[in-house]
Parts: sequence; C-alpha cells; structure tokens
Amino acid sequence: MITFEEIKTKEQCEDLKALATEISLEHFTPITGAGQVYYMMDKFLSPEVVMREISENYEFAFVLYNGVRAGYYAIAFEGEALFLSKLYVHKSFRGRGLGRAMFERIVKKARAAGCNYIYLTVNKHNSSSVAVYKKWGFYVHEEAQTDIGGGYVMDDYIMRMSCAAEQNQ
Repeated sequence: MITFEEIKTKEQCEDLKALATEISLEHFTPITGAGQVYYMMDKFLSPEVVMREISENYEFAFVLYNGVRAGYYAIAFEGEALFLSKLYVHKSFRGRGLGRAMFERIVKKARAAGCNYIYLTVNKHNSSSVAVYKKWGFYVHEEAQTDIGGGYVMDDYIMRMSCAAEQNQ
C-alpha cells in the first residue's frame, strides 16, 4: 500500500536528509561524484534549510510503501507554475509505482491550485530520470548551468509539462 507522510518537524527533516543521502549516493555518485552529493545534501537538505523552505511555501513529503519510508518529493507553488524540486525513490523500492504515485499526487495538487505547468531541473547526464520525465509528458524547455559553490556546477535540463486536464498522464 502506498501512502504519504507530509514532512513538518525537524526530526522528519533529519530522517529526510539521511534517506536522501543514501538515495543520492547510490544514484548520483556515478554522475557527479560523491563529493558533490555530500555538498548538495548539506547545502540543500539540511534540516534548517528544509524547515525554512517549508515556511516559505515548499511542501516536502515521504512516500511510504507498506508503512516504510521509501522515497520523497518536494514541490513549491510559483504563481502559474509548480516547481517539482525533488522526486526520488530508494533503489530497493523502485518498480513498484511509487514514483508514479508521487507524480500523480503532484499533478493533482498543481491542477487544484490552477497551475498552468509543472517544471523541474534534472542533470543532463541522468538519462534514466530524463526518460521517465519524458514518458510522463515533460519536454526539455531549456538548459542551465548553475554554480552552486564549493567548486561544483549543476548542468541541468529545465523540463516542463502542461497541467491541462485533457493531457494524458
């Protein structure tokens, strides 16, 4: 059974960082190297940063599979757009529909809020995720290179998807 747990406490944020670090080390080390993974976890997913973002209009949630935290997402509403900041599933839970369940929940939230589109950033070399996003109806809108400090650069696609209700999800 797939359920969701909204993240609201510092303790949940600490658990989020631990889960995110485990997922990211497995998935991103071959793409960016472990050094950038650790740097990004400290810069973007420390409990203090997550709590601040929650207070500023972000929503973070765990996806649970039979009661076990198996992944997470983060979104932010930005006027006519919904920014899909994060959507990750732990390796041991992939292939069970968790990513799709999170995505469907996010699309419903975007439509309910009257958003015209959803956008995200994804590393250009993260081919498996790019393929999934394209399957879900996203297209490459533009490319961006962002200096995140520490000698690291994010080399991303910015992908978009319409929130039109008639679009086939």
